[in-house]
Amino acid sequence: MLRVGTVGTSSIMRTIQEAIRLTDGMECRVVYSRTEEQGRAFAAEMGVPEHCTDYAAMLERSDLDLIDIASPNRFHVEQALAALEHGKHVIVEKPAAVTRGDVQRLIDAARANGVYFFEAITTLFMPQYEACRLLLPKLGRIEQAHITYAQYSSRYDAYLRGENPNIFNPAMQAGALNDMGVYCVHMAVDLFGAPQDVRYLAELGPNGIDLAGRLTLTYPFLTCEILTAKNADLGSGCRITGENGWFAEDGPINAFGGCTAELNGEPVDVALPQAENRMVYEFARFRDAIVQHDTAFFDRMAEQSARVAAVLEQSHSPVYYFPDDNAGFPHPALLTKHSYSSSQK
Repeated sequence: MLRVGTVGTSSIMRTIQEAIRLTDGMECRVVYSRTEEQGRAFAAEMGVPEHCTDYAAMLERSDLDLIDIASPNRFHVEQALAALEHGKHVIVEKPAAVTRGDVQRLIDAARANGVYFFEAITTLFMPQYEACRLLLPKLGRIEQAHITYAQYSSRYDAYLRGENPNIFNPAMQAGALNDMGVYCVHMAVDLFGAPQDVRYLAELGPNGIDLAGRLTLTYPFLTCEILTAKNADLGSGCRITGENGWFAEDGPINAFGGCTAELNGEPVDVALPQAENRMVYEFARFRDAIVQHDTAFFDRMAEQSARVAAVLEQSHSPVYYFPDDNAGFPHPALLTKHSYSSSQK
């Protein structure tokens, strides 16, 4: 039984807690929160027996094997490193880090202490995504790749009122690309590898946060276009087109459902059944890797996280942005939409 301590009390942690309950061989022992009242209430709501406000003390406990971190992005590296150095396995919500150097620090700490860290990125473990990924080599030369994850954030109105929510705060390493687009980047890197060139055309808010953006990843054989936004509902999905066929997903990239595909003019069934809780697949795989000491899987996922962090790092340095030209949000240059329906050829 993997005994888990969790960090954070946001809405995503509710989904994580449910995934832990649904995963055989895992149980949550304690919830960490910075505030006593919030931690007590969240632990009671989730049915977790204990809560604490002292992270260092939690890491000293001998009855915890794994720490799951879902704090604001800025704290991911610091909290993950501390856990790894205390001999705990770590699952950290995306993005694990926003520079390749910081991901390497996590890798080095995990190896030095004989434990694993994994970046939680649901897309890569969804059954329909895995079915599409297996289809990729059969598509032949890839001609087009478009991936979109763009939604109007529930906190955007507060941001427009002059508030400073964490997800729109540059100091928290937030923004459209780090929060939403990272799913798309993970998918592109998993399918096509590390890009040769990265260009991010972003729309920045008054505090410098990227509200929306178009990320172009250039490969020797392909240009992959990624559209992401937190200030507009631009639709979500993907379409990967090759000379022999295509696959498409019409919906949030992090849940990767509603997939269709065609090969040599014939439909391919990739719409596999999927659980309501999208996190159960990654949790089961991470559990298996820890229990089975699957170092090869850790090495592969660590390199995946490092490559994605390198893209994020390049995307934000420098960032190309639209000045305030009264064009409105989002800027029209970002609004090219792609149809991900099965009717598109």
